[in-house]
Amino acid sequence: MSATSRTDPQESWGSSTRTSAGEGGGPNKRRRVALACSNCRHRKTRCDGSRPKCSLCSELGCECLYEQAGVATSLTVGRSYLERLENRLKDIESTLQEVQRGQKSVSGDASSSTADDRVRDGQVRGQDEEEEDEETMNQAASDHLIYPNNGGIGEIDNAEDSIDGMGAIKFTDEEDWGYFGPSSNIAFLRHISLGMARIGNWREAFPSPSNQAREVSGGMSVSRPHQAADDEAAERRQYRARAGVNIYALPSEARTWSLIREYFQKTGQLLPFIHEEWFCATYFEMKRNNFTMARRTWLGLLNIIMAMAATLFVESNVSAEERIEESDVYYQRANGLCDKESRRNISVELVQYLLILGQYLQGTQKSVQAWTVHGLAITTAFQLGLHSPKTNNRFPPLESEIRKRVWFGCILLDRTLSMTFGRPSMIPEGYLRLELPAPTLQVMGQTPQPTPAPQMDAMFFTATITLYNIMYKIIDSCYGQNLGLEEFRTDSDLVTLTLKGEEQLDEWQSSLGPLQMSVYNTPLGPHDLENMDEDNKLMERFVIVLSVRYHNLQILLHRPLLEKFLDDCGRVSASNNSKSSADRSMVQQLGISSIETCITSAMIVISMVRTVVMSSGWRRDLLGAWNYSLFYTFNAGLVIFAATHVAHDDCKTDTERFSRWKFVEKSLPYFNMAIEALQNLDRGNRVVERCVSYLSQLSLAPLGSASSDLPSHDYSHETTHPGEANGSIGHGAPTVRVSNGFMAPRQMPMEIDLSEFMLDTDFDFFNRNMDVNQHY
Repeated sequence: MSATSRTDPQESWGSSTRTSAGEGGGPNKRRRVALACSNCRHRKTRCDGSRPKCSLCSELGCECLYEQAGVATSLTVGRSYLERLENRLKDIESTLQEVQRGQKSVSGDASSSTADDRVRDGQVRGQDEEEEDEETMNQAASDHLIYPNNGGIGEIDNAEDSIDGMGAIKFTDEEDWGYFGPSSNIAFLRHISLGMARIGNWREAFPSPSNQAREVSGGMSVSRPHQAADDEAAERRQYRARAGVNIYALPSEARTWSLIREYFQKTGQLLPFIHEEWFCATYFEMKRNNFTMARRTWLGLLNIIMAMAATLFVESNVSAEERIEESDVYYQRANGLCDKESRRNISVELVQYLLILGQYLQGTQKSVQAWTVHGLAITTAFQLGLHSPKTNNRFPPLESEIRKRVWFGCILLDRTLSMTFGRPSMIPEGYLRLELPAPTLQVMGQTPQPTPAPQMDAMFFTATITLYNIMYKIIDSCYGQNLGLEEFRTDSDLVTLTLKGEEQLDEWQSSLGPLQMSVYNTPLGPHDLENMDEDNKLMERFVIVLSVRYHNLQILLHRPLLEKFLDDCGRVSASNNSKSSADRSMVQQLGISSIETCITSAMIVISMVRTVVMSSGWRRDLLGAWNYSLFYTFNAGLVIFAATHVAHDDCKTDTERFSRWKFVEKSLPYFNMAIEALQNLDRGNRVVERCVSYLSQLSLAPLGSASSDLPSHDYSHETTHPGEANGSIGHGAPTVRVSNGFMAPRQMPMEIDLSEFMLDTDFDFFNRNMDVNQHY
């Protein structure tokens, strides 16, 4: 084809346009169209906008399409608009730089590994930019190992609880409601506050609805909006929330192994439902393979074990806040790994993860979630048939034993949460059809024993299971299974139920001989610790933990009668019938004997916790988790405080009654011991500090305004040891005071979760009605 024969479409289109324009006599100007077809836009040629085909597409014989959603791509903008965009971009860049600087500052606080641990980057993400982002996000917990996987950034669980029962409550902006039944500390504090209000003519402690606390049958139903945290720790958590958390990271190998050992030496021994040898072998196998074949549930289990161990790993050079920050990093990773996995897949490994997660949440400011997680663990266990003897017998002996122990772990956590939150048990007594743990099957230890022998962890586990079975019966009979039923029980009914529970506890104590276990029935002193042998550390720890649990259950059993006396404080009996008075006197004598048993157990609990936390070396680790020790000690302190006011109210009208309350005299110094024990339990822990402040406020409470004419006895300067307690209730109105060395009550952040212990309204009540600087 010659050059002269070629026709340029654009020239042809321009020629026709000029011709038509010239013929019209108008100016030679191109007509603008609202929308060009896709072909003309792609070729960047002029389009006349003709429908259904433009002229150029008709000449070329191609398809002509008009995109209705099209928008003009060439827009003319002013310089001022571009300057504004540049300024906004600068603002965004400066904000990102501030966030990065904040993350670097957080990494120092949350660091848990040594400074010379090197970061090993093995993340398989495909792009260098993504790998750099992963490293930045993982500097919040120290130098970490990042193992290959499919990559992922988990969402931060930034929730915290704002209320107390020994599981705590996080109330959101829409005001969730939380129920705390009769067995909870919150219900007990309700009896104490109302009794004090009647004795001293104080206004009611919980004027609902202003404090949003409503009394329900035998318990409390509470609502509270979430209050934003304003402290430094909350800011650090918010920084992590913005950046996300790398769920495929681990601390240094040395730190990982030390936390694994810490868990199996403490919590793993008290709740032996994870086979230590299998777990450690899996860890070393994963490490050899650089964690390329790791299961998500196993990695989640590893991280929650490290989170649990970090809260127990008490070191003199690491503060409680730093330990909590480190453990929170592991918790976030575990949550990111298993949160969605728990909704898709089920396994025994997942139930183990959920049980440890529930324990961890119960000891943190997320304890309201413990109840929800526990429910998920139980439903998963049911799906796996862990409760079924027939199903478990189909597995090999060791695997069957692990399944059985996991089910018992569900039961123990169920009983604990039922007691502390005051809620009905999720697992009825009739569902306990499995045989008790096999005493000779080895579950703990990294090396197998050559010959079968009785295992101490199995015997301790068996003793705990049988004790918690009695706890279920006590909650069922004395507290109406925490259902909040409006049922009426006479004093004689309460005495009968208490005597029956006492008989069950005596039988349990008699059964400890074959298990090579025992409990302390007298206060523990420093000389008792000195007589312990370090080689027998594990058994000594089992005995102390079992003793604390046993005496806490004694308190739970006898507390309803103490509450009955509290409810009668300030009231005058209207009965003139001599027979009725005689019956009432007999029941009252039995009730006072029950309170004496309650007080004795409270003294033993306080003495054990105080003696251990005031010790050093290996003896300092003889207790269980700090949150359980806190709950038991705080509850025991409340019992002594309540009994002191009950005794004084009973003696106001008849001084001859002083003799029957002599046992209260011996308990008075133990209240100060409880404060001292909690002060040394976990220094810097905000939940512990809040409980110390609360008990310190109680220590300043007078025994009643009507007693101002009686001489007062001040115990603030007395220092006593278990077995050396003395006091006076006979001829004076003693005020249990905190000694000079104790922490003065101070305002604590109100977002602290205390649902296992008290409501914020309880704390506010005593702040309103007591002057901490007043002397009595």
